[in-house]
Amino acid sequence: MKLGRNMVPLALVGLGTSLILLVVVVVVGIAWYSNPPFGLGDAPPQPIAFPHTVHAGAPEQGGQGIQCEFCHRNVTKGAAATVPAVEQCLFCHQQVTGTTETARVEIAKVKASFENNTPIQWERVHRVPDHVRFVHEAHIRFFTEGETPETQLPVSQVCSVCHGDVAGMTVVAPKPGQSLKMGTCLDCHRQNNIPTDCTVCHQ
Repeated sequence: MKLGRNMVPLALVGLGTSLILLVVVVVVGIAWYSNPPFGLGDAPPQPIAFPHTVHAGAPEQGGQGIQCEFCHRNVTKGAAATVPAVEQCLFCHQQVTGTTETARVEIAKVKASFENNTPIQWERVHRVPDHVRFVHEAHIRFFTEGETPETQLPVSQVCSVCHGDVAGMTVVAPKPGQSLKMGTCLDCHRQNNIPTDCTVCHQ
């Protein structure tokens, strides 16, 4: 049985279409699972137990009330919030040695990291895809310099919009019920009359 003239081009079209669909499925899958949806993004294990409740928690609840930007120094200046250098941890922990055995063990890990000149390999908790341009400074500035005093929020409240009540977390995990996906960003932009043009967020 001979194939008709049109059979070979049709087969190539079918193969091409299948490959394109496969690429689309792979890209969507990577985008979906790099930032797990509702409830699937558990807190990754960290090399050192860092209880935000102790550091950033309210003093009346036993915390130190340290502001987000004291440790995440770049959050009001640049794109990334950044994590503190080990030296910054030692501003306090040269003197503060911990009140429990668990705290003393974890603080000893920080000191060992400094003495060995090795950075702490923190595991990232919050992530947006690499093709998304998210500038922390612009978002912090928008909410802290609101048009009226009522819309001017402290930095810690701005952070909680996306990250949740980190000051109340012993172990930092994604904000319950919210994924940092495009719909979340678009909803916030629309609520605050911010442009939703693709080029605002995408490279």
